[in-house]
Parts: sequence; structure tokens; C-alpha cells
Amino acid sequence: MTASRLARALALPVTALALLVPAAASQGAAETGTFSFTNALSEPQDLTGTCLGAGAIGTLTGTETVAGRFTENGPPSFGFHFHGVTRLEFRIDFADGRYALGTSVEHFDGNALDTEHDDNGPGDTDVGQFKDSSTSRDTATVYGPAGQALTNVTVHHDGHMVWRDLDADGEPDPGEIRSEVDHFRVSCR
Repeated sequence: MTASRLARALALPVTALALLVPAAASQGAAETGTFSFTNALSEPQDLTGTCLGAGAIGTLTGTETVAGRFTENGPPSFGFHFHGVTRLEFRIDFADGRYALGTSVEHFDGNALDTEHDDNGPGDTDVGQFKDSSTSRDTATVYGPAGQALTNVTVHHDGHMVWRDLDADGEPDPGEIRSEVDHFRVSCR
């Protein structure tokens, strides 16, 4: 898993949890709602070893828009489920002068559980276990330095992660990520 995928996977529930915990109206009541936000991205990309060949190292820039739904229940036990879609319009500028323009659509789903079923009052950060799954499809056209279309690229990504926060610090530490599947396929035509 890339650092950015982990950061995005953890940022959404942590942000949502911070907003929702004060909203719980009564013990055991479920809260539901929607969320949306937009982020500007800039991150390195290394697609060396794919059908793009040598020189496929560059910088991705773009704007992602996230929209989804959530359900939160508790206290005394706590559960949080969310799902939604991220859409990213992007450009990748490669070191050899090529560039790519494209769109990524990711469907995501996650759950956070307080497996100890406790409520230690205000400030309790005990999330317990977090599960995140996502599937994305990216399509882009790669252009040469002079602007001529070279190839169309499709990227498929399937990911799944289970994190058990053993020390309840809200941070993934060594040994706490229990399973991780990260399938990444690139094809050119």
C-alpha cells in the first residue's frame, strides 16, 4: 500500500469520527448522514516496469472529490460504517517529457469498531479495529513532449486492509496491520 492510500484510508474515518462523536443523541442511537470534500493532490509516481517503459517516473497533480454516506452507532459500544466514491481528475508529468491526462474513479467501503465495547468518556480514542476496501479504475491518455497522443492507459486497483489498533493510539504501528491486499494492474493500448 502506498503511503497516500494509507493516509486517505485513515483520514476519512478519523475526520468523520471527530465530527460525529459529539452528534450522538442518545445511548445506542444510530446516526446517519452524508459527507463530501475536495482535496488538491501532488504526489510522486513511479510506473517503471509497466507498459509505459523507462522514464515513467513523474509527479501526479490533480483534484479529488469525495462523496459518501455513513452510519454511526453508540455509545456504549461504538461502530462506524462508511462508503462512497472518489473521483480524481489528474495530470502526470513524466521525467522524459511525456505527460498523461486522466480520470480515476474509486469505490470505497470501511468499518471502524470499538472491539472492547467500552466508553471511556470524552477523549476516548480507542477505535479497536478498522477495515477498508476499495476498487478503482483509472483511464488516461499519454502524450509525447510535443503533444501527440501516444497510448491509452487503464489502471485497475483493488485494495483491502485490516488494522487492529493494539495500543489505542490512533496510529498504525508495526505489527498492527493484520491483512493487506493490494492488486495493481496497468495496461496500455
